[in-house]
Amino acid sequence: MDVRAQEAKKHRKGKVCPTKNFWLGAGWGADRGKRSHKGIDMGGKRGTPIFAVEAGRINRTKRQSNGALQIVLRGKSGSKYYYGHMDKVTIKGGQKVKKGQVIGKMGDSGSPGAVHLHFEYWKSGRESAAINPIKFVKRVCKSI
Repeated sequence: MDVRAQEAKKHRKGKVCPTKNFWLGAGWGADRGKRSHKGIDMGGKRGTPIFAVEAGRINRTKRQSNGALQIVLRGKSGSKYYYGHMDKVTIKGGQKVKKGQVIGKMGDSGSPGAVHLHFEYWKSGRESAAINPIKFVKRVCKSI
């Protein structure tokens, strides 16, 4: 297999960045009163596309009690990814998605005035087992 074919194969199996043109905000463990931050905040401009980091199925979309729009994606790897605070969700629960597919638009739902994507990584697939996503984000995103 030539080098180009190897790189193409590697890219298909890899993950993609959850968004683009972002800056890092609050990180893992930041104080949130009675709890700590279980993800990272990726700040950006309203309407910036939010992407499926890997192919899989949308576990659910809903509006949380604070008004934040959320998406939970279960990837083909078995890992789950939580996306929060979008202005718009462009997919539905149960829908299959492709890696890199636009699944929402960045906003500030549930957190007025703070346009960002709250991103969590549940590598094991268990929703109570979030891990610090910074290594994942640094590996898949070119802008940091």
